[in-house]
Amino acid sequence: MAKPLAPEKARLTDCHVHLDHLVPEERERALERSRAAGVRFLVTAGMDIASSSAAVALALPTKGILAGVGVHPWNADRAPRDFAQTLRQEANSPGVVAIAEAGLDFENNVFTGVSYRDNPALRQAQERVLREEIALACELRLPLVLHARGAYAPLVRILREEKADRVGGAIHNFDTDVSTARVLFDLQFLASFGGTATFPTQTAVHALVRFVPLDRILLETDSPYMPLYQDSQKNEPANVARVAQSLAGLRGIALEELVQATFENFTALFGVSR
Repeated sequence: MAKPLAPEKARLTDCHVHLDHLVPEERERALERSRAAGVRFLVTAGMDIASSSAAVALALPTKGILAGVGVHPWNADRAPRDFAQTLRQEANSPGVVAIAEAGLDFENNVFTGVSYRDNPALRQAQERVLREEIALACELRLPLVLHARGAYAPLVRILREEKADRVGGAIHNFDTDVSTARVLFDLQFLASFGGTATFPTQTAVHALVRFVPLDRILLETDSPYMPLYQDSQKNEPANVARVAQSLAGLRGIALEELVQATFENFTALFGVSR
């Protein structure tokens, strides 16, 4: 294993992982490899109350492990009435830097197969929960990390109605069209790219990578999910180095320039001291 880089030299960042979805032994090995790869900061996101609590428990700001608390759209219909109050309490814990993972998904739950396309009640639950999460983010002055699948139009509408530009945030696994991207940038949201960008067939995502201004780009792995091209292993934060290489190649810039820019974007968005 490579010797971990000194904190002042490590510049890679991963704005979206799920460390609580790894068993402890696997998680520790993955974190060791991420440090060896040069990952300085990562944000582990919650998907419901339990996983948000787990994310908070895993946060170690001195080691660059930060946390987000939130309810994923797949879990919106099961969120307790007082979920926002519980998240508010969790957000007061050290290392919490975002309301994450929130958002909308009008396609399907990849774990259960439940489809939201023809289920108005489930979509309404997602919208209700998202509005509460935006309100909480604005109250606490925390950025949002948002999931968006098949729902960019309603997402933009809700962000505008709830004045989410007061805090902004990031759209994880960014894959919208250019016109919607411009609107999201006006709403103070950044574009986060992950393993999808490493696939040669993802030409629409490649076009977005080239279009998005460098000061609007973030890196992610969505570990242990979102596989990378030609990699059958379970995803992990160290792979953000490969994501960075892919993005730098697509933009035709030096890897160091891409890494430094995304480091600055990350620390500014999440209010993290270098």
